[in-house]
Amino acid sequence: MKKTILSFCLLATINIWANTKTTGIGNESCIKEYMTKYDQLLPLEVIKKHYNVPTQAKKKYVSGVMGKKYDKDTYEYVWDSKRTRKMKLMGQVMEVPSPNRIGLKWVGSTLFTIMNKASPVESFKAFYRNTTTKEKEEAFKKANEEMKKKGYDEKTTKTATGMAKDLSADEIMFKDIAGVGDAASWRIKDKELTVLVGKVTFQIVAEIGENDEENIALAKKLAQEVLNKCK
Repeated sequence: MKKTILSFCLLATINIWANTKTTGIGNESCIKEYMTKYDQLLPLEVIKKHYNVPTQAKKKYVSGVMGKKYDKDTYEYVWDSKRTRKMKLMGQVMEVPSPNRIGLKWVGSTLFTIMNKASPVESFKAFYRNTTTKEKEEAFKKANEEMKKKGYDEKTTKTATGMAKDLSADEIMFKDIAGVGDAASWRIKDKELTVLVGKVTFQIVAEIGENDEENIALAKKLAQEVLNKCK
């Protein structure tokens, strides 16, 4: 009897360990398998479970550069919203169209790992965080110096630095989102939810209106669909 109970406990422990290990690796491996087929990872019929995409929406799929870098692909359904947003560039404020967009980007991206922290979660949180004004100025100074070293003239260097400052002018660029993947961050200006799975990420695009809470709510539902497909 004791031997039977011991065997049962041992088998249960092995199964738990195996399932945990498989789940941890499986999610990441599964995500990578879809790096060339974003529209299969989040097909239109799945999107429509959570949002009624209109018939006039156009599917846009921008695929790999010369057959490589599929982790920088973009797959979206886009349609006119009549909205515009203000954008500052080179000291000039412009109004540009802000269409409705739903889709998927950068599946399998490891860009965040440049932070080189002890764990993927730490690197993710260090990368997707709001930087201070001092940190930005130091980064601009370093970038300026690097451009000069590479032979760029003063005018080009100044122009590039000015554009970078305009694009990063907002003090709050990211918002932490709990309960999705291993970690998640909402890119406020871009309306994209970046989700960490193991050592890779994917981004859900969700811009359906001016109410960011509605955008985030939809992004979370779509992110969960991706996660469910890659259990």
